[in-house]
Amino acid sequence: MFLISPSEIPITETLESFLIRLRQVNGFESYRTMALVIRDWMYDNDFEAAGAWPLVLAQANIFHASHSSGFRVRAFKLLDSLFSDSTSSVLERCLLNSATLFSPKISSVSYQKVFIPQLFIRRKGIPVCPKCLKEEACIPVLWHIEPYQVCHHHQCELISHCPSCNRQLNYVESEQITKCECGYDLCSIEKLHSQSNALKLSQYIAGEKVNGLPDGLDISERLGIILWFYKRYPNVNSYDANAIVEYFSQWPNVYIDELNAISEHAIDRQIKSFNHTDFNLIFGDLLSSCRKLPYRNPKQNIIQQASIDYLIKLVEQNPKGTTPNLADLMLNIIEVSGVLSTSVEQVYRLVEEGYLQLAIRLKIRERLPPFKGAFYLRQVIELCQSQTPLPQSKQITYLPSW
Repeated sequence: MFLISPSEIPITETLESFLIRLRQVNGFESYRTMALVIRDWMYDNDFEAAGAWPLVLAQANIFHASHSSGFRVRAFKLLDSLFSDSTSSVLERCLLNSATLFSPKISSVSYQKVFIPQLFIRRKGIPVCPKCLKEEACIPVLWHIEPYQVCHHHQCELISHCPSCNRQLNYVESEQITKCECGYDLCSIEKLHSQSNALKLSQYIAGEKVNGLPDGLDISERLGIILWFYKRYPNVNSYDANAIVEYFSQWPNVYIDELNAISEHAIDRQIKSFNHTDFNLIFGDLLSSCRKLPYRNPKQNIIQQASIDYLIKLVEQNPKGTTPNLADLMLNIIEVSGVLSTSVEQVYRLVEEGYLQLAIRLKIRERLPPFKGAFYLRQVIELCQSQTPLPQSKQITYLPSW
């Protein structure tokens, strides 16, 4: 059995788009028809891979197969063997499961070594750029990322609904790339001009340099700070490009001003001594929310770096005295791992080896609860400043493994 590969296969094309075009050039009337034929062939060659072969296009991508990813990978490798020409691997177009998390506990998918928060993956409609479709009838993965709302090539808004029937566009369901289910030609839609900030945000997500926005970040880091912004400011309208561009164009001053205001408010409204006050009661999830975006190394995490820099300055401005101050707030073990840019397991080791002193007394054989304030901010910052990470390390290791 052999399959004809589509003539042009852009490196950024999605798996679903490729499978639709593969179905079209091989003369199958639907994806399911093609999938059944391929599955029957796989039964004769590898019955385990055949069982993992997707029969529904919407479930084809590997990240959907949480319990059979390995077999589905094998199935796509078998699909590669059906092409007579030297086409690129189908796996290159897959969204893969990833163990990398975006704080707090937000899972991600991986696409060509770029980590994308699963929250950003569009689930229902997939908007399109008519100009792109006219030039090349395929769907790039950027159109699946929700904050990306403007084509950065043609500087026009992505079209989410058909002008003829007003149906939400979703090429995965319709199995039509250039047409709506009603038959309307999407390539004929006139270009809709975009707002400047929406264009800037899309260019930023695409990896381009944008004046005024933090530079030197890879696409994973850019998606991380966008995710952090919407989680920190839930009152902002969903994926409001104006809000995020205006905010990060003033980075980090706008963030520092906000933290200063929180500190001043805490001093004015102080109820109990700061050395008996949990850090998160004053600053909320400041540290836990930026531990991994998706990296925990401050050099690859501008939110974490700005937070640590602020806390270092806070400790310097509040020296140890007879009266407890903001530098004596209590951190829990999750927050300590954020300040030290290391794992929770490393923090437990630092306690056991005596590098970190507990500010509370535990019962015999009691394990330190992860969300209980147990360390003074001052001491954690001092330990942080006393250590130099390995330059090639993405995670600081204070103590070697046993």
